[in-house]
Amino acid sequence: MVQWPRIQVGDNMANHVSNYITVYGNDEVIEKFTNTVNKTEEREIKNWEGNPMKIQEHLAIEEFSFMPKYNEDESYAWYCDNVGAKWAHIEDGYDDYINVVSAWSPVSEFCKYLTEYLAATDPKVVLRHQYEDEFRNFIGVQVFWSDDDEVDSDYYEVDDSEISEAMQEIFPEWGDTDFDVWDFHEKYDCVPGERYDDWCYEWFDEKWDDLYAPFKAEEKEGSFYGYKQKTDNYYPEVDD
Repeated sequence: MVQWPRIQVGDNMANHVSNYITVYGNDEVIEKFTNTVNKTEEREIKNWEGNPMKIQEHLAIEEFSFMPKYNEDESYAWYCDNVGAKWAHIEDGYDDYINVVSAWSPVSEFCKYLTEYLAATDPKVVLRHQYEDEFRNFIGVQVFWSDDDEVDSDYYEVDDSEISEAMQEIFPEWGDTDFDVWDFHEKYDCVPGERYDDWCYEWFDEKWDDLYAPFKAEEKEGSFYGYKQKTDNYYPEVDD
């Protein structure tokens, strides 16, 4: 088991970290994820005038049955220990992914419990956890899987200094006070800030391809649908 990325503690206002969690697995586990994790419930809150109103909202992380028992009096410690950040909530999602916003740190511990929960339905389930600090002080991508009922993981992460070094190789003026990264520069025929975004997205994909390669190699042969076992409809001369 590798060491989790950082957990920041303190009372100053937290940077938001966006966590994009995607499930790779069979139809049964995707359905389980959709119906139990990526679901919303109607709740009543008060609007800015103090009047009741109904909204659709995802469950709070502490409400999931697969998470350790929650103690509201020790919420801060519970979230740091069991989620990986001092607070976190699900913002949105779709069938096979959710977007979680957290404080200071990625939700690595939550991913561990989620993998354990989903592996009960599909032992070969794999989780992709992509995360980035709102100011890109760090970005990273993790893979989670279950091996003999034990959750394991691996990850890559870079911080802002490493990203800046990569940008300076492309734009030597990067970091200079008079170099506006959001202006179009004829010299480079681009907007450097957009190239910065592209570099980060390319880094995510490149590192994920490396992390996921061992699992991709284990996928069953001959399926048009990727991660699926061969069935009675499998024909070697057609599907291979």
